[in-house]
Amino acid sequence: MPTTDDHPDRDAVDTAGFTRILNRPRSMATFVAIVFAVTVVQSLTDPMAALLQGDVVWDYRFPLAAVIAAVVLGCAVQSAFLLLSPRFPVGAVLGTTGCYLGLIVGVEVPRWLGALPLVVAVAVFFLAAQRRAAVAAVWTGVVIGAAVGILSLWSSATGAPLAVTSSFVLSSSLAFAAPVSGAAALGVWWARRMRSLRRARDELAAAEARQESEIEHARTLERARIAQELHDVAGQHLAGLLSLADAAVDIDGQDAAQATALIGEMRAEGRFASASLYAALRDLRAENGSPVGPTRDLRALDELIEWWRARGMDVSSHTHGEVDDLPAVVSATAYRVVQEALTNACKHAAGAAVSVAVTASERDVRVDVVDAGSERSPAGDRPTGLGWGLSGLAERVDLLHGSFRAGPAETGAGWVVVMEAPLALYDGADAPVRS
Repeated sequence: MPTTDDHPDRDAVDTAGFTRILNRPRSMATFVAIVFAVTVVQSLTDPMAALLQGDVVWDYRFPLAAVIAAVVLGCAVQSAFLLLSPRFPVGAVLGTTGCYLGLIVGVEVPRWLGALPLVVAVAVFFLAAQRRAAVAAVWTGVVIGAAVGILSLWSSATGAPLAVTSSFVLSSSLAFAAPVSGAAALGVWWARRMRSLRRARDELAAAEARQESEIEHARTLERARIAQELHDVAGQHLAGLLSLADAAVDIDGQDAAQATALIGEMRAEGRFASASLYAALRDLRAENGSPVGPTRDLRALDELIEWWRARGMDVSSHTHGEVDDLPAVVSATAYRVVQEALTNACKHAAGAAVSVAVTASERDVRVDVVDAGSERSPAGDRPTGLGWGLSGLAERVDLLHGSFRAGPAETGAGWVVVMEAPLALYDGADAPVRS
């Protein structure tokens, strides 16, 4: 026979989940009170009806009032054993079963006690819902076997004919075993459903954790990109402002024309720095969750050219082929190359003519940005490094399996920025979806 449940959590399958409601004293007390009321009403309905009709012939060894009191007390004690279900479900099963069999043997009115096996069934359900299926099956068999045995011994001791005792034992055993075994099966099913629910909940929590990790990784990369943009602004535009300010300090105070020219360049450089900072801060707001517009690409190239023309730059633009349906990542990178090249041309070759050529075919996209150079900052005097802005673009183009070059023109005058990116990688179903 199984031992008592001294360690209730050893075989528990849903102690934290299913018994959460049962562990609330008020809820469990209310449930027990309802069970008590139902069993008392069910047990005393027939005798009370007979008393009201006045046709009761009482020939038992105990007075009727004592039997009624014993039944009420037994129902109360049996219902109270259900309070053990959250922590000691085996004790609850044994207690409810003992109360039922004790009333049958003690007061000898088995016909009154038809509702009490249902209380045992409730206790068995709680046991099966909190213990493993094998444990629930063993205890269910023990309880049913004990009930059948005691009912058989008691009915034999009454001295009734064998046919009568056999009929009583069979009917009483079925009336007890049916709800108890059904409750055990329902409890096992419930426990399995709870385990499945917990597994699904754990998988959902793990998926949420992975998603949060991926989001945080994406945020980290985006912060790094924004930091690069801000560094580019600080390293290029603000450095340009400082160099222009130094030049303004060194010029002859009587050279008004040169001073005016330097002030104009400083104003232009300040506007470019402001525009670049605005773009970087705009991306930062987007990264922090504020709404922002879609990423610009070659479809907005005309707007970019007009923006620079409005600021006095001599820019010509030529587009060959269709750029509206290019893969989003290629088109956005190409636009960024043009944007950075024009910014650098304005800084290092102020006043020089700049040509932008975009060629799109079925196989690849090519972008050429060429400035004619200026006497103040010839191509040979420009920094040999690409700077963080252009080097970052070179990395982006490399991720597209393309090529990127920025350097002096072959003629020796001016500066050339060239980007080429293949489109074959984006054919078919794997083509990126434009936002």
